[in-house]
Amino acid sequence: MSDRILVVGFEAQGDRIERAEFDSATPLDDYTWVAIDPATVAERLQGLGAPDAEAGNEAADTLVRLLQRRRREASEVLRGGGAIVCIFRPLGMPVSVQTPGPQGAASVVIHSYSWLPDEPALAQLVVAAPRDAEVRAADASHPGWAMLQAQGARVRPVAVAANRDVPPNWHVVATDADGRPAAFEVRVGQGRVIFVPPMAVEEPAKRGLLLEGLLVPPVEAVGGVSRGWLAEITLPGQEEVTSRLGELAEQIERLEKEFIEVRKQHAPYGELNRLLGARNARELAGPATNAFRLMGFEVEEAGAGGFLAARSDEGAAAVALAASRDAIDSDAYWALVRRLDESEAGPVKGIIVGNAHCLEPPAERGAPFSDLLRRGAVHRSVCLLSSVELHRAVAAILARRDDAELRRSFRRTLLAAAGPCALCEAAGTSEEPQ
Repeated sequence: MSDRILVVGFEAQGDRIERAEFDSATPLDDYTWVAIDPATVAERLQGLGAPDAEAGNEAADTLVRLLQRRRREASEVLRGGGAIVCIFRPLGMPVSVQTPGPQGAASVVIHSYSWLPDEPALAQLVVAAPRDAEVRAADASHPGWAMLQAQGARVRPVAVAANRDVPPNWHVVATDADGRPAAFEVRVGQGRVIFVPPMAVEEPAKRGLLLEGLLVPPVEAVGGVSRGWLAEITLPGQEEVTSRLGELAEQIERLEKEFIEVRKQHAPYGELNRLLGARNARELAGPATNAFRLMGFEVEEAGAGGFLAARSDEGAAAVALAASRDAIDSDAYWALVRRLDESEAGPVKGIIVGNAHCLEPPAERGAPFSDLLRRGAVHRSVCLLSSVELHRAVAAILARRDDAELRRSFRRTLLAAAGPCALCEAAGTSEEPQ
């Protein structure tokens, strides 16, 4: 580990200072001492644009993976006996992110301190705003108090620890007027995390000196012999390995970004294939919505009961959804007819999308719609579209992504059909589900 100080998220300069951005490839655990301002994380949280980010949101996925990487690196810093200086700021607005997993989407709450190691000593922290700007010494012999004193009365805490009882492994350095910790050190294994108020000095060089005074022992000696030269000594092959570590870190970061992008591209395929496996209207709603959007419709859910509202330049449609282990019966038809009769939106086409024989492979399925339903659909000019036929249309569109006329042909066919719709035959395609 380097005996230099890595500063992340704010400006500082000095002979022993190195700078990096929070999202850079530079590993924290290459350094014995690290200083981080969580304001840089808060800015990224605000950039997500919503308190709840859905799975597949590229910015949310990227931030979650970045926080996980920084957490692993911070754990290694502490495991190796290093120290992390954390500028003590308010928690900010936590964001709930839906991340994909083997059991489906899971909710993860992230905030400004989500990069800190998942340790009980740190998990107990309760962050609150101070009632005043006064800072009082709790341990005047600690280097942290010397750092505060060096900045004079300009130091203004923006956060304090509001824990009712200070945990025993916390060492309080300074408090506000109410006795709540404003600067303190938390022991984590062989390492330590030091929370300090934002620096009052603006000059990067002075900030560097303050950090060196806080972290670097004033005399690095063994038996009275200085060890400042030790960092300049390298063994054969050490520089090559160090360089390779940096290259690998950059490759990992690129692969993480590529993985997120490919996963984003892959998700719609799995959703569209669910056209053939949906067991009820609720399961059919998502893939049917995506399929109609792929054809060029604007689609939205139209209340409860398995209905979608689809619109295009060619016309509007009320889409009823149904799934069954057998042929689709007339229940969906009557529900759709009632909706059409009650509609005040002008001429609206009725379409029923049915995933019949949903437990069988597409090639082994029987007739998708009952005789009674087919007769009623012809009578009311309702289009009957099987999920197998819709899946074929999706395959045709994906195979001919730039063919706007094909999508237009599909829309016109749907809006004109009465009874069972041979969508792909009408458009001259024959893609089969795999």
